[in-house]
Amino acid sequence: MQNSISLIFSGTGIDFHVIDRVIDPNAVSFMDQDRILYRGEAFTLTGSRLNQDDFHWAQVEKDGRVRTMKNGRYSEWRIVPETEYGPRYRSGFEVLNKAYCLALNEAGALLNEEGTFRTGANWPSVWTRDIAYATHLGLGMWNVRACMKSLQARVRNGEVEQDTGTGGSWPISSDRVVWCIAAWEAYCLTGDGDWLLRASRVLEKTCLKDEKVLTMTGGLMKGESSFLDWREQSYPAWMTSADIGDSSCLSTMVLHAAARKMLARMFRELGMEGKAREWDGKGAALSVVVEKFFRIPGNDLYGQYLYGRGYPVLSEKVDSLGNMLCVLLGHAHGAHAARMVAALPHCVYGIPCFHPQMPEDVPPYHNRATWPFLEGYYAQAAAATGNECGLALALACMVRAALLCGTNKENLLLETGLDEGLLLSSDSQLWSIAGMLGGFYKGLFGLRVSPDSLEFRPCIPDSFAGVHELSGLEYRGMTVDVRVSGQGRRIVCCRINGQEADPVLPAGGKGRKAVELELASDGEHPGQVNLSHVKRSLASPEWKASRHGISWTAVPGADYYRVFRNGIPVSQTEYCYYIAAPAEGEAHYQVMAVALDGRESFLNEPNEYPSADSRLETRPCGLAGDEVWSSRVTKSPDALFYNVNIDRPGVYRVDAFFANGTYDVSDGNTCAMRSLYLNGRRAGTLAFPHTSRSGNWDCFIYSTAVEVVLKPGPCRVELAYDSFSVNMNRLVNDAVIKHLRFTRIS
Repeated sequence: MQNSISLIFSGTGIDFHVIDRVIDPNAVSFMDQDRILYRGEAFTLTGSRLNQDDFHWAQVEKDGRVRTMKNGRYSEWRIVPETEYGPRYRSGFEVLNKAYCLALNEAGALLNEEGTFRTGANWPSVWTRDIAYATHLGLGMWNVRACMKSLQARVRNGEVEQDTGTGGSWPISSDRVVWCIAAWEAYCLTGDGDWLLRASRVLEKTCLKDEKVLTMTGGLMKGESSFLDWREQSYPAWMTSADIGDSSCLSTMVLHAAARKMLARMFRELGMEGKAREWDGKGAALSVVVEKFFRIPGNDLYGQYLYGRGYPVLSEKVDSLGNMLCVLLGHAHGAHAARMVAALPHCVYGIPCFHPQMPEDVPPYHNRATWPFLEGYYAQAAAATGNECGLALALACMVRAALLCGTNKENLLLETGLDEGLLLSSDSQLWSIAGMLGGFYKGLFGLRVSPDSLEFRPCIPDSFAGVHELSGLEYRGMTVDVRVSGQGRRIVCCRINGQEADPVLPAGGKGRKAVELELASDGEHPGQVNLSHVKRSLASPEWKASRHGISWTAVPGADYYRVFRNGIPVSQTEYCYYIAAPAEGEAHYQVMAVALDGRESFLNEPNEYPSADSRLETRPCGLAGDEVWSSRVTKSPDALFYNVNIDRPGVYRVDAFFANGTYDVSDGNTCAMRSLYLNGRRAGTLAFPHTSRSGNWDCFIYSTAVEVVLKPGPCRVELAYDSFSVNMNRLVNDAVIKHLRFTRIS
């Protein structure tokens, strides 16, 4: 069989230029090492060398040596043989062989004595989202038992533990349900019925608690973006930890929908059809919400998050992880999924966390950075949608970064592709390693696991044509060796243990299985990439005092401004003021700056204009002067407030003026919660996240809110610590509260 070799793209368009060169896929020759696997605007990758510029390159030798020039400094290092675990990979391209081997070695080095994974060189413990994403990316195919043990380590009191995060973790951070995608992957790989039963119970308890605490009108799940948990990196500066807790983001919403659907699959596997239908319905309902509220109008992609105090507006920035989860977890299908991958902005050294970036004054970590685990997901999304160009780009970006840095870094600067200049970048990051492994397993080899089978859907870009071998993959009691030859996605021949067969291994087999796949490219479109340069958002307008209407300072680079009232655009102006009409009830005004090229700022902080009768306040009974109620789990956790007298019926937004100095605003797990009871009935949960630095109890903000329908008359008000108020810490759950306010919003 003969194969044409192609160069990849250059510039912003994707054009394949076929070279009339023919290879024997059964031979590994020196010309494979000179083959151009990828040529882009910023670097070129051949079978044995990375060429970026005179000061940045890497040369891979067959004896395991890697010679590198980074920032003009020459060094040599060696990739030792693979660890005892996991499948072995071989091809005619040493850069691929060594990048894969480096990932195996770093994964092995992260295993601790207890048999669980450390998160990275800088992070010695197991984290929920890191081990979950890593397992799903491909780490489970490397060492599923260690993944399962690590996942179990993140279960506490029968539910998944939320990682530390903004405002003291859950419910401000609420992406712990990501555990589900890893738990399901582990079951598909092992067929372990005991694991499935335990996982279903853990996931059900987790989802039930999230349903009770986080569901709001319209079915939106609250909480910050998954993994983007360093608040100033991706949220407007004016948003407090409580504002983030009241927002709703794409990535976490997609995970919650997927968790319910996967829980249904678990129950169906266990023969519990009634529960399966129930959770299928809940998952489908959340998918409808995602489509309704997060799809960017007139676009195939989905926006970043809904934000604003009571009047949510969609940020139309592109959250890369959220959009790729839409593709890989089944929210987007077929042609729509393919268009999404082709439209995702991708910079020259890697896919950004989001696009465009934050304004100039925000330093790089998530902002202005590419994270290799996201690149791993981009590789899988490209392969799943048949985008060979995208897969080639993703593999090249991951290999470039790993070989040049000598490790699978946590993140890299978007503008340079290097690990210098960031606030933080750990070596040997677990999910970066898993992203690399998954690029091979689920990208090139197209491995797809389910409870019933292991399916093969390889995707070999033309420039990667040749022989790719994977040996020693463990799947449900079978040891699988895979050999793929050729290029493209069309399987022209499949042999299993020498016999022609469909490219699938049914569960239940035993022993060693040798799978041989021959591919041919029959002219199908190789896909395309939205190659983008780094762009920054405009700064948000700042309010200034005005006697008439509302006004703001001019924003550099702004062409015009959009004015929003209660979350709805009401004006577009080139001027820096707006004459507001008298409000009936509450009016929130916000302004967005827009550049000539379409780049937008975030909306600025809401400017409130409540009517005289739209707001009521009440204090805890018995307080005098400027006293505050100190609510601690161990002392006075509950309080009765003075009654509020509702004059006009309507929807009221209830929140509390509070402080929580238990820990820093950006970290910890001690976000406080109390249930709000009105006239003896539970109306919902208020969250009181960290408000400042640890030990500072004098920084007061408003809490998350509960929206309720109230009728005229006296309303009895209580806050109570009950079963709905248990946080991730469980022992420390404290806040000080000055008053509650009731604001009529409709």
